[in-house]
Amino acid sequence: MKKLALAGLALGACLAAPAAALEHEVVIDHAAGPIAADYKGTVTIETTQVGTAGAAGRPSTLACRWSATLNVERVAKVGETLRSHRSLTSEDVASGSRPGWCETSAKAIEALVDTRSERMRSAMLALVEQDRAAILAEAESAARTGRDG
Repeated sequence: MKKLALAGLALGACLAAPAAALEHEVVIDHAAGPIAADYKGTVTIETTQVGTAGAAGRPSTLACRWSATLNVERVAKVGETLRSHRSLTSEDVASGSRPGWCETSAKAIEALVDTRSERMRSAMLALVEQDRAAILAEAESAARTGRDG
């Protein structure tokens, strides 16, 4: 199994999608002060080689199965009192299969993932929305600790 870590949606040096495409900022109003959360996403493509090369005159069953995982790192700040880090993951945001060897299909798979940038962005925004409750809980906990301490 071969893993290709790809920063943001810059899935290749010559592809047009900027790395900033998988960045997002949110400001949440809270009694303790505004909560600023910065999210940065990376895409990891995992490949698995399946099948066999065919004997002379026989078709090959070689294929490369791949899946893309979205990893998001979040840093949230409430004034100067709270700085919180969290990692979020969305498995199998995109997947597929290409005929042939995984090694020779790497650039084509990267290009396929790049064409699904809207799906990656939607998955990231879904993670951001799910994270909202965790950020608010952390801010509440910090505010209680500040009042109790």
